Amino acid sequence: MNRTALARRAPLAVPPLAISPDEPWYVRLRWCAGDAATVTRRYLSHLRSAPERAAMALLLPLLFTVLFVYVLGSNMQAPGGSSYVDFLLPGMLAQMTVFGVSASAGVVVEDKEKGVIDRFHSLPMSRAGVPLGQSLAEIIGGAVSLLVMAGCGLLVGWRPGGSGPGIAAAFLLLVAARYAFSWLGIWLGLVVCSRAVTDLIGMLTFPLTMVSNIFVPADGMTPALRLVAEWNPVSAIVSAARGLFGDPMAVPPDAAWPTAHPVAAALGWCAVLLAVFGPLAVRAFHTPRY
Repeated sequence: MNRTALARRAPLAVPPLAISPDEPWYVRLRWCAGDAATVTRRYLSHLRSAPERAAMALLLPLLFTVLFVYVLGSNMQAPGGSSYVDFLLPGMLAQMTVFGVSASAGVVVEDKEKGVIDRFHSLPMSRAGVPLGQSLAEIIGGAVSLLVMAGCGLLVGWRPGGSGPGIAAAFLLLVAARYAFSWLGIWLGLVVCSRAVTDLIGMLTFPLTMVSNIFVPADGMTPALRLVAEWNPVSAIVSAARGLFGDPMAVPPDAAWPTAHPVAAALGWCAVLLAVFGPLAVRAFHTPRY
Protein backbone atom coordinates (compact mmCIF):
# COMPACT_ATOMS: atom_id res chain seq x y z
CA MET A 1 0.00 0.00 0.00
CA ASN A 2 1.52 3.34 -1.07
CA ARG A 3 1.72 6.47 1.04
CA THR A 4 -1.22 8.12 -0.69
CA ALA A 5 -3.48 5.23 0.19
CA LEU A 6 -2.28 5.28 3.77
CA ALA A 7 -2.94 9.01 4.03
CA ARG A 8 -6.45 8.61 2.65
CA ARG A 9 -7.36 5.71 4.88
CA ALA A 10 -10.01 6.82 7.37
CA PRO A 11 -9.36 6.17 11.06
CA LEU A 12 -11.51 3.81 13.04
CA ALA A 13 -14.82 5.47 13.81
CA VAL A 14 -15.13 3.60 17.09
CA PRO A 15 -12.01 2.29 18.87
CA PRO A 16 -12.16 -1.41 19.74
CA LEU A 17 -13.42 -2.08 23.23
CA ALA A 18 -11.80 -4.54 25.59
CA ILE A 19 -15.11 -5.87 26.81
CA SER A 20 -18.76 -5.39 26.01
CA PRO A 21 -20.63 -2.73 27.98
CA ASP A 22 -23.32 -5.34 28.52
CA GLU A 23 -21.04 -7.39 30.77
CA PRO A 24 -21.66 -7.22 34.55
CA TRP A 25 -20.10 -4.27 36.35
CA TYR A 26 -17.65 -6.43 38.30
CA VAL A 27 -16.31 -7.96 35.09
CA ARG A 28 -15.78 -4.52 33.56
CA LEU A 29 -14.21 -3.30 36.80
CA ARG A 30 -11.80 -6.24 36.84
CA TRP A 31 -10.82 -5.59 33.23
CA CYS A 32 -10.30 -1.89 33.94
CA ALA A 33 -8.11 -2.72 36.94
CA GLY A 34 -6.01 -5.11 34.84
CA ASP A 35 -5.48 -2.51 32.10
CA ALA A 36 -4.66 0.15 34.71
CA ALA A 37 -2.03 -2.13 36.28
CA THR A 38 -0.51 -2.78 32.84
CA VAL A 39 -0.30 0.94 32.03
CA THR A 40 1.18 1.67 35.47
CA ARG A 41 3.91 -0.94 34.95
CA ARG A 42 4.58 0.47 31.52
CA TYR A 43 5.14 4.00 32.84
CA LEU A 44 7.31 2.84 35.73
CA SER A 45 9.43 0.60 33.48
CA HIS A 46 10.07 3.52 31.14
CA LEU A 47 11.81 5.37 33.95
CA ARG A 48 14.76 3.07 33.36
CA SER A 49 15.12 4.46 29.84
CA ALA A 50 14.70 8.05 31.09
CA PRO A 51 16.91 8.31 34.18
CA GLU A 52 16.95 12.10 33.93
CA ARG A 53 13.24 12.14 34.83
CA ALA A 54 13.84 10.07 37.94
CA ALA A 55 16.84 12.23 38.83
CA MET A 56 14.77 15.41 38.59
CA ALA A 57 12.07 13.87 40.77
CA LEU A 58 14.73 13.31 43.43
CA LEU A 59 16.74 16.52 42.98
CA LEU A 60 13.83 18.94 42.83
CA PRO A 61 12.76 18.42 46.47
CA LEU A 62 16.36 18.81 47.59
CA LEU A 63 16.83 22.04 45.63
CA PHE A 64 13.58 23.54 46.88
CA THR A 65 14.37 22.64 50.48
CA VAL A 66 17.85 24.20 50.38
CA LEU A 67 16.65 27.26 48.47
CA PHE A 68 13.69 28.18 50.64
CA VAL A 69 15.09 27.12 54.02
CA TYR A 70 18.53 28.72 53.76
CA VAL A 71 17.76 31.67 51.47
CA LEU A 72 14.19 32.65 52.31
CA GLY A 73 14.13 31.20 55.81
CA SER A 74 17.21 33.08 56.94
CA ASN A 75 15.23 36.34 56.95
CA MET A 76 11.79 35.08 57.95
CA GLN A 77 10.13 34.70 61.32
CA ALA A 78 7.42 32.13 61.93
CA PRO A 79 4.17 33.19 63.61
CA GLY A 80 4.28 32.80 67.37
CA GLY A 81 8.08 32.75 67.43
CA SER A 82 8.36 29.08 66.47
CA SER A 83 10.93 27.68 64.05
CA TYR A 84 10.41 28.84 60.47
CA VAL A 85 11.58 25.44 59.26
CA ASP A 86 8.71 23.78 61.13
CA PHE A 87 6.35 26.35 59.63
CA LEU A 88 7.72 26.03 56.08
CA LEU A 89 8.22 22.31 55.52
CA PRO A 90 4.53 21.26 55.63
CA GLY A 91 3.84 24.03 53.12
CA MET A 92 6.61 22.86 50.82
CA LEU A 93 5.32 19.32 50.99
CA ALA A 94 1.91 20.65 49.95
CA GLN A 95 3.57 22.58 47.15
CA MET A 96 4.95 19.31 45.79
CA THR A 97 1.39 18.02 45.45
CA VAL A 98 0.52 20.89 43.10
CA PHE A 99 3.52 20.11 40.92
CA GLY A 100 1.74 16.89 40.02
CA VAL A 101 -0.36 18.94 37.57
CA SER A 102 2.53 19.85 35.27
CA ALA A 103 4.26 16.49 35.75
CA SER A 104 1.19 14.51 34.69
CA ALA A 105 0.39 16.85 31.82
CA GLY A 106 3.94 16.65 30.47
CA VAL A 107 4.00 12.85 30.43
CA VAL A 108 0.62 12.62 28.68
CA VAL A 109 1.55 15.19 26.02
CA GLU A 110 4.83 13.39 25.39
CA ASP A 111 2.90 10.17 24.81
CA LYS A 112 0.58 11.97 22.41
CA GLU A 113 3.50 13.33 20.40
CA LYS A 114 5.13 9.90 20.23
CA GLY A 115 1.92 8.18 19.14
CA VAL A 116 1.56 6.11 22.31
CA ILE A 117 -1.98 7.37 22.91
CA ASP A 118 -2.89 6.36 19.34
CA ARG A 119 -1.48 2.92 20.07
CA PHE A 120 -3.63 2.64 23.17
CA HIS A 121 -6.67 3.55 21.09
CA SER A 122 -5.90 0.79 18.61
CA LEU A 123 -5.80 -1.84 21.34
CA PRO A 124 -8.81 -3.44 23.02
CA MET A 125 -8.31 -1.64 26.32
CA SER A 126 -10.61 -0.16 28.89
CA ARG A 127 -11.06 3.55 28.21
CA ALA A 128 -10.88 4.36 31.92
CA GLY A 129 -7.97 1.96 32.52
CA VAL A 130 -5.39 4.05 30.63
CA PRO A 131 -5.80 7.38 32.50
CA LEU A 132 -6.22 5.42 35.73
CA GLY A 133 -2.88 3.70 35.13
CA GLN A 134 -1.28 7.05 34.33
CA SER A 135 -2.56 8.49 37.61
CA LEU A 136 -1.31 5.50 39.61
CA ALA A 137 2.17 5.77 38.10
CA GLU A 138 2.22 9.48 38.87
CA ILE A 139 1.19 8.98 42.48
CA ILE A 140 3.98 6.46 43.02
CA GLY A 141 6.53 8.97 41.75
CA GLY A 142 4.87 11.76 43.73
CA ALA A 143 5.00 9.75 46.96
CA VAL A 144 8.72 9.19 46.45
CA SER A 145 9.23 12.94 45.94
CA LEU A 146 7.31 13.70 49.14
CA LEU A 147 9.44 11.24 51.11
CA VAL A 148 12.63 12.73 49.67
CA MET A 149 11.56 16.24 50.64
CA ALA A 150 10.56 15.07 54.12
CA GLY A 151 13.99 13.48 54.51
CA CYS A 152 15.66 16.70 53.38
CA GLY A 153 13.53 18.60 55.88
CA LEU A 154 14.71 16.35 58.70
CA LEU A 155 18.31 17.01 57.67
CA VAL A 156 17.84 20.80 57.88
CA GLY A 157 16.17 20.69 61.29
CA TRP A 158 12.48 20.01 60.73
CA ARG A 159 11.00 18.15 63.68
CA PRO A 160 7.27 17.30 63.47
CA GLY A 161 5.69 17.56 66.89
CA GLY A 162 2.61 15.47 66.19
CA SER A 163 1.87 11.88 67.11
CA GLY A 164 2.71 8.93 64.91
CA PRO A 165 -0.87 8.48 63.64
CA GLY A 166 -1.11 12.22 62.98
CA ILE A 167 2.10 12.27 60.95
CA ALA A 168 0.95 9.21 58.99
CA ALA A 169 -2.40 10.91 58.35
CA ALA A 170 -0.58 14.02 57.11
CA PHE A 171 1.39 12.01 54.55
CA LEU A 172 -1.75 10.17 53.44
CA LEU A 173 -3.50 13.51 52.97
CA LEU A 174 -0.59 14.84 50.90
CA VAL A 175 -0.55 11.70 48.75
CA ALA A 176 -4.32 12.01 48.22
CA ALA A 177 -3.88 15.65 47.20
CA ARG A 178 -1.11 14.75 44.76
CA TYR A 179 -3.36 12.08 43.27
CA ALA A 180 -6.27 14.50 42.89
CA PHE A 181 -4.10 17.15 41.22
CA SER A 182 -2.64 14.51 38.89
CA TRP A 183 -6.08 14.00 37.33
CA LEU A 184 -6.20 17.70 36.51
CA GLY A 185 -2.81 17.29 34.85
CA ILE A 186 -3.90 14.21 32.88
CA TRP A 187 -6.95 16.06 31.57
CA LEU A 188 -4.85 19.08 30.58
CA GLY A 189 -2.32 16.83 28.85
CA LEU A 190 -5.09 15.24 26.80
CA VAL A 191 -6.72 18.50 25.71
CA VAL A 192 -3.66 20.65 24.97
CA CYS A 193 -1.82 20.28 21.68
CA SER A 194 1.87 20.77 22.45
CA ARG A 195 4.53 20.40 25.11
CA ALA A 196 5.02 24.17 25.15
CA VAL A 197 1.56 24.56 26.67
CA THR A 198 2.43 22.15 29.48
CA ASP A 199 5.49 24.25 30.29
CA LEU A 200 3.15 27.23 30.61
CA ILE A 201 0.95 25.16 32.94
CA GLY A 202 3.96 24.59 35.17
CA MET A 203 4.55 28.34 35.33
CA LEU A 204 0.91 29.00 36.19
CA THR A 205 1.06 26.72 39.22
CA PHE A 206 3.44 29.14 40.95
CA PRO A 207 0.81 31.88 41.49
CA LEU A 208 -1.45 29.20 42.94
CA THR A 209 1.21 28.33 45.50
CA MET A 210 2.44 31.86 46.13
CA VAL A 211 -1.04 33.27 46.92
CA SER A 212 -1.46 30.81 49.78
CA ASN A 213 -0.20 30.30 53.31
CA ILE A 214 2.85 28.26 52.32
CA PHE A 215 5.44 30.95 53.04
CA VAL A 216 3.55 33.52 55.12
CA PRO A 217 0.22 33.48 57.02
CA ALA A 218 -2.77 34.57 54.98
CA ASP A 219 -4.06 36.92 57.69
CA GLY A 220 -1.23 39.36 56.98
CA MET A 221 -2.20 39.83 53.33
CA THR A 222 -4.40 42.54 51.85
CA PRO A 223 -8.14 41.79 52.11
CA ALA A 224 -8.46 40.72 48.45
CA LEU A 225 -5.41 38.46 48.52
CA ARG A 226 -6.41 37.07 51.91
CA LEU A 227 -9.81 36.04 50.53
CA VAL A 228 -8.14 34.26 47.61
CA ALA A 229 -5.57 32.61 49.86
CA GLU A 230 -8.11 31.38 52.39
CA TRP A 231 -10.22 29.70 49.69
CA ASN A 232 -7.18 28.44 47.81
CA PRO A 233 -7.14 24.60 47.94
CA VAL A 234 -3.39 24.74 48.51
CA SER A 235 -3.91 26.73 51.72
CA ALA A 236 -6.37 24.14 53.02
CA ILE A 237 -3.88 21.34 52.32
CA VAL A 238 -1.07 23.30 53.98
CA SER A 239 -3.11 24.10 57.10
CA ALA A 240 -4.29 20.50 57.39
CA ALA A 241 -0.72 19.20 57.03
CA ARG A 242 0.58 21.64 59.65
CA GLY A 243 -2.08 20.60 62.12
CA LEU A 244 -1.50 16.88 61.57
CA PHE A 245 2.28 17.30 61.78
CA GLY A 246 1.84 19.00 65.14
CA ASP A 247 2.43 22.65 64.21
CA PRO A 248 -1.09 24.11 63.86
CA MET A 249 -1.63 27.77 63.11
CA ALA A 250 -3.75 30.03 65.28
CA VAL A 251 -7.14 30.57 63.63
CA PRO A 252 -8.26 34.23 63.53
CA PRO A 253 -11.84 34.89 64.67
CA ASP A 254 -12.83 36.16 61.22
CA ALA A 255 -11.18 33.30 59.31
CA ALA A 256 -12.98 31.71 56.38
CA TRP A 257 -14.44 28.22 56.72
CA PRO A 258 -11.51 26.41 55.01
CA THR A 259 -9.08 28.02 57.44
CA ALA A 260 -11.17 27.01 60.46
CA HIS A 261 -11.72 23.45 59.19
CA PRO A 262 -8.60 22.69 57.12
CA VAL A 263 -8.77 18.87 57.11
CA ALA A 264 -12.38 18.81 55.96
CA ALA A 265 -11.65 21.53 53.39
CA ALA A 266 -8.60 19.68 52.03
CA LEU A 267 -10.50 16.42 51.69
CA GLY A 268 -13.38 18.31 50.08
CA TRP A 269 -11.08 19.91 47.50
CA CYS A 270 -9.57 16.49 46.71
CA ALA A 271 -13.06 15.05 46.22
CA VAL A 272 -14.03 17.94 43.94
CA LEU A 273 -10.91 17.55 41.79
CA LEU A 274 -11.47 13.82 41.41
CA ALA A 275 -15.20 14.17 40.73
CA VAL A 276 -14.68 16.85 38.08
CA PHE A 277 -11.46 15.95 36.30
CA GLY A 278 -11.68 12.16 36.57
CA PRO A 279 -14.66 11.87 34.19
CA LEU A 280 -13.29 14.72 32.04
CA ALA A 281 -9.96 12.92 31.64
CA VAL A 282 -11.67 9.65 30.66
CA ARG A 283 -13.84 11.48 28.13
CA ALA A 284 -10.84 13.38 26.74
CA PHE A 285 -8.97 10.10 26.31
CA HIS A 286 -11.94 8.64 24.44
CA THR A 287 -12.05 11.65 22.07
CA PRO A 288 -8.44 12.93 21.82
CA ARG A 289 -7.44 16.31 20.41
CA TYR A 290 -4.39 16.84 18.20
